[in-house]
Amino acid sequence: MTWTALLSLLGVHIIGMASPGPDVFLVLRLATKSRRHAIAAVAGISTGATIWMTLTVFGFAAVITANPLLMGVIQLVGGCYLIYMGISMAKAGINTLRELRAGAAPALGSEALRSPKATFRQGFFTNMSNPKIVLFLTAVLSQFIPAGASVGTLVLCTLVLIVSQIAFFLFIAIVVSTDAVVKRMVLAGPWIDTVAGVIFLVLGALLVASGAEAAL
Repeated sequence: MTWTALLSLLGVHIIGMASPGPDVFLVLRLATKSRRHAIAAVAGISTGATIWMTLTVFGFAAVITANPLLMGVIQLVGGCYLIYMGISMAKAGINTLRELRAGAAPALGSEALRSPKATFRQGFFTNMSNPKIVLFLTAVLSQFIPAGASVGTLVLCTLVLIVSQIAFFLFIAIVVSTDAVVKRMVLAGPWIDTVAGVIFLVLGALLVASGAEAAL
């Protein structure tokens, strides 16, 4: 595998991560409230992504993609989880907006957050909720990893994907959680919660529909 192919793989992966999705919105939402919790979520997201990437790079993901029932069940469970998350986020955002309209002063990090361990699990299950990431990774990797690649090449590709994943989300968590950014976004916080909740609801509903179709 050439360095050009490896850098191209990295570039495509970064573009894919930057596309708005549950992982990005979860980290953005938490970073406006607590850097510690945002980093815990990044750890959970990265753990889930590491599992998907390892399965895909070493070919084990074919077991999932070749079994529509298994794929469907994973999508159903993941979709229900995203819907639950969406309802919780939207409810928190709407309640805060009502408080602001009633005259309450906005406060930085005022929302009671779960423990970092719980936030880690939140990030992990959010990432693991969508097995279709396997289809994306398979399509991308097939363009850059030559057939019959050595174990060393596969390990290198996996490490590049994992390290870039961690670095990307840590960058978001650290930048957005700085005082300057948080102060600018404090009034937008409830809207971020509400919009993120709606997005989670929509994505969850789509996953449930797709999973039901595959399973049935």
